[in-house]
Amino acid sequence: MAETKKLTGKERRELAVEKQAEAMMSDQKYARLRTPAARVALVVTMAAIIVATPLAWVFGGSLIGLGFVLLSFLVWGALRVSVRVIADLPDTVLDERQVALRNAVYLDAYRWFAGLVLLAATAGLIAMVILGNDFSDVTVTITWEAGMAAFWFVEMCALALPSMVLALRDRELPRLPVE
Repeated sequence: MAETKKLTGKERRELAVEKQAEAMMSDQKYARLRTPAARVALVVTMAAIIVATPLAWVFGGSLIGLGFVLLSFLVWGALRVSVRVIADLPDTVLDERQVALRNAVYLDAYRWFAGLVLLAATAGLIAMVILGNDFSDVTVTITWEAGMAAFWFVEMCALALPSMVLALRDRELPRLPVE
């Protein structure tokens, strides 16, 4: 009588990721999101939402800001589907071309992210120079809305940039796995 080996939690998770990856790679349900024009439209929409969300928090308040956050997750989900979540999958479920593409995408996304964070920090420092006189005693007061605006800007950039870069870089329709 053959004994069946009981899978560990890690092995079950890896198996589940493999099954989900296979389903996503062969899925034709969302083919309209995978055209080059649709990918560019999703990237532009995501970029607009990333810019608009902090403004919504600061000028519209928490309720409007939260609405933009929810909208960003919907668009980010569509963007991930359009690139078949390649930016988020482990090496074990990707072929060599996809691994190389994903790794290059993460490098570009990191550079964009670092540039955006440095740009925001530079703008803050310039504002301090313009608005402040005595730098030996600086107090920064941030409202809830301003804090949420900064948090969600950074969070959405960190989450969405890899898929955004992938959507722009890999404009050809994704190849389906060979069976």
